[in-house]
Amino acid sequence: MKRKGRDNEDDNNEKDTNSSKLELDSLPLDLKMAILTRLPAKSLMKLRCVSKTWSSIIRSRGFIDTFFSNSSKQSRFLVALSNGAFTEPEEKLTFFFTFSHDEGEKEQSSSSLVPSFEMAIPTTFSDYSHSLSSFHGILVVKSDSCTMMCNPSMEQVVKIPGGLINFVGYDPIDDQYKALRIGYLEHKVLTLGCGQEWRAIEDTPLPYRPTSPNICINGFLYYAAFFTQTKDTAFARFDVRSEKLSFISTPKAVVQWGKESVYLEYKGKLASIVRNPYSRISSFDLWILEDAEKAEWSKQTCVFPSSVWDDVECGEISFPGTNKAGEIIMAPKKLSRNVRPFYIFYYNVETQNVRRVRLLGIGDSEEFRRSYGFNGRYTDDCFALIAHQHVESLGFVKDPV
Repeated sequence: MKRKGRDNEDDNNEKDTNSSKLELDSLPLDLKMAILTRLPAKSLMKLRCVSKTWSSIIRSRGFIDTFFSNSSKQSRFLVALSNGAFTEPEEKLTFFFTFSHDEGEKEQSSSSLVPSFEMAIPTTFSDYSHSLSSFHGILVVKSDSCTMMCNPSMEQVVKIPGGLINFVGYDPIDDQYKALRIGYLEHKVLTLGCGQEWRAIEDTPLPYRPTSPNICINGFLYYAAFFTQTKDTAFARFDVRSEKLSFISTPKAVVQWGKESVYLEYKGKLASIVRNPYSRISSFDLWILEDAEKAEWSKQTCVFPSSVWDDVECGEISFPGTNKAGEIIMAPKKLSRNVRPFYIFYYNVETQNVRRVRLLGIGDSEEFRRSYGFNGRYTDDCFALIAHQHVESLGFVKDPV
């Protein structure tokens, strides 16, 4: 039996809680919206339990869109690290960390950022053909065994069924995600989360072989195509919304490295970084698709200091994309086998200056490596992938079918 004093204390706490809920629920709707949109996504997930009214607001389409609009103003990027240290499937994990982009000052050549751990998913990356993309706050992860979609803010993960999936694109107008599967003289597309089945695309072209690097820009999915009969090469351009496929004439240099090619968005346009992926480069050619309809490309040579390689132990660099200022992001492809700082680099094409940014806590301490499994003789398998423009979202990952 509780003591009387304890009973009074519990009664008072319950009254205070009920009173707080009433005060919150009595606020005008626009004021509630203004308050809630300023909170982090994970805090909002907890606040859904405050009352039915608050839960209804947070789950509403209008609030989700407003929250995304506000969060998209904050430049962020996400780093995925696969431990690769274990042989049991249930112990293979990929960890996601987010950072705010460091736009930096022109005279500032070096700085640092603090990570925020988001979530872990049961998969790993084991080669460079795997990819990580962020569309409207939802991640598309192509890894060892499958293709998945997840929202780190909501801690949701959904596996896309259907076997081999070549690419996933996003239509920003209808807010739809579509998976593309390419076979011999056959293309199939699946609209994710709509309860539909795979359907064939009409007017399939001559047989061709697609390469794994791809980029989705403003609702258009781009990837290189190697035609098996004519031996020609081109860029495939898939309109995610209309599901129409077209091809763009492409300089051979842009696609010459096959799956080792680098495609990114540069100032709203498709671009390719052409370099020898098997050597420590000191320069690269930046090809930009100036006009997709006329297939007009421009090229400029970019030079950066060889000192960059002093901070990249694995000797290999990836080019995940650009920040809002148009600087090209460069990062090591793997976590170093030794305990040392992890740096990314921002390259300004116009000035050819490089800024170095240290990601604090990423592999630079024994405690971090033990906690996440980034140690031992399998350290060489610790791949690092980056989603360069990730935004917090309250959107739920729907079941793909």
